[in-house]
Amino acid sequence: MLVFLNTRAGYGRAAARWQKVAPELERRAGVLDVEEIGPFDCVATSVREAAAKGERTFVAAGGDGTVNLLLNAVMELGNDVTDLAFGAVGLGSSNDFHKPFSPDSFIEGVPVRIDCSRATPCDVIQIDFKGQDGKRTTVHAIINASVGITAEANAAFNEPTSFIRAARRLSVDAAIIASVLQTLGTYHDINCRLVIDGIEEGVFSVSSLGVIKNPHFAGSMCYDTPIKPDDGQLGINLCERLSPFQALMMVAALHRRRFRGRPKTRSWTGKRVLVEGDRIFALETDGEVVRARSAEFSVLPGRIMCCR
Repeated sequence: MLVFLNTRAGYGRAAARWQKVAPELERRAGVLDVEEIGPFDCVATSVREAAAKGERTFVAAGGDGTVNLLLNAVMELGNDVTDLAFGAVGLGSSNDFHKPFSPDSFIEGVPVRIDCSRATPCDVIQIDFKGQDGKRTTVHAIINASVGITAEANAAFNEPTSFIRAARRLSVDAAIIASVLQTLGTYHDINCRLVIDGIEEGVFSVSSLGVIKNPHFAGSMCYDTPIKPDDGQLGINLCERLSPFQALMMVAALHRRRFRGRPKTRSWTGKRVLVEGDRIFALETDGEVVRARSAEFSVLPGRIMCCR
């Protein structure tokens, strides 16, 4: 088992959390090969070399950003990932990859997924996007992706102002709400052309668009879209033309797991989604944010084996 440890996760609290859980992890899984996480190219090289030597279990010890970085490094192996096991130790703030939590998945208050003997196939989201510079790039996500307020709020959460840092002292959810409030002060809807499975759905004034494999995101928020990790579908959730007050009411509704059927919302399921904006927009994948001109999302069914 090769563990990639991000001691900077959870706003720097990950190192202390790791020290608490490491002894029990070793008791359950045996001696761990731990490597402090570095730049993507270094992680991808380590994964490739370890896989060539016969390593078959790779674990991201950090937050959802760490999960995403390791996922993309593993996906660099191409078709050779089907016999690998992908796990995680949740040392981050939200730890959406681990949701829904099960009572027996915690060690010292930290969620873990390291049981490779019960690994199950999970879908992966592939995102092909055109960046600000016009360059086309392909990345992957295993939790969800978004455009609009959610993506911009993630960017704010990742680079917190003093306002967000103060809220963080209360709780993760408070910091997320602070990030949303800060975002609403400057956000303007994006006019986006939306094509789902080759069908032109129209041009929408997008407040937020979520493309999901896991309905849980951003602390306690959760869609009620019927989507599963291995159903070969993407959940597509659109909010359009929300006022700042309506956006806050939507946040409150998502904390109660209520989305479908609300005013100014639309939901679909599909295998491929094309989004073309009238300007550069924030594109979030598993909490990591880039700037894009357009993005196409597709599902890779059962692409990777995930530990329980």
